[in-house]
This record gives sequence, structure tokens and C-alpha cells, in this order.
Amino acid sequence: MRFLCDEMLHRLGRWLRGAGYDTVIAEGGDPDGVLLARALADGRKLLTRDRAILQRKRANEVVVMLNSDAVRAQAGFLGQTLGVDWLLDPFSRCMVCNTVLTPAAPEMDRMVPARIRDQGVPIHFCPGCGRLYWPGSHESRIRATLLDFARASGR
Repeated sequence: MRFLCDEMLHRLGRWLRGAGYDTVIAEGGDPDGVLLARALADGRKLLTRDRAILQRKRANEVVVMLNSDAVRAQAGFLGQTLGVDWLLDPFSRCMVCNTVLTPAAPEMDRMVPARIRDQGVPIHFCPGCGRLYWPGSHESRIRATLLDFARASGR
């Protein structure tokens, strides 16, 4: 499953990326027609809270209307209606640019703090934006939130 989140759902979009889903987050106030055309062309579900988009031709093919402002409720709804698995493949995508992460080359070790290198934890690289990722204290909080989303989905 691939997603396109409108601008107002950027937090949900980042959580979908965190769970491993290919998720584009709209920027710059793209009009409804542009978002709809992109979702149709790319085979993505368009996640939105904008009811006006439902008036557009073919919207019913890709638009998923979310009613809540709360990310947890949105996550639960996606799990229940689309079968989103919040524990699919955590930490496999860049949270910033959506690119699939790859293992970092050994020479990239020098780019992380020494305390991380000394721990011998796996380091991942984003070929899209150049960021490096490694398991840190934030990982347990993110996993706990994804687990909470899975529970809200009834899984």
C-alpha cells in the first residue's frame, strides 16, 4: 500500500513512513486536483480531511477521508479500514524524505558520534537525503507508539 497525505496530515504521514509505508506528504498547498491526479497516477491512497475533494471526478477511487484530528484515531481508522499494519517494517524508510534506508558503508561510521560507533549498533543510510540512522533512545518510544497504533487498529 502506498499513500499520499495532504499537508494537514503530515504527522500521520511521518508515522506511516516510520511503520515502513511508502508515503508522500504534500507540500506547498497543492490544490485538490493536483493531489488527486498524483494519487491516481502513482497508485496511492490519498489521505485527507478535506471533504471538498470528494466532489471531484474519480475521487472515490483513491480518497480516504479521515474524520479525526488525533493521530492515534487516524491510525486506528487506517488499520481498521485499510488493514494498515503499524508493525509492518519499522525504521526501514527515511522519516524525512521517504527513501528506503540501506546499511551504511563502513566508512560512514566516522560520521556518527563515537559513543554510537563504540556500541556496534547497525547504522543505516538514506540515499535520498544523506541522513544516517541508528537505534537510539527514541527507538523504544517510536516502537511503543506504533504498537499503540496497532492496538487502536484492533490488531
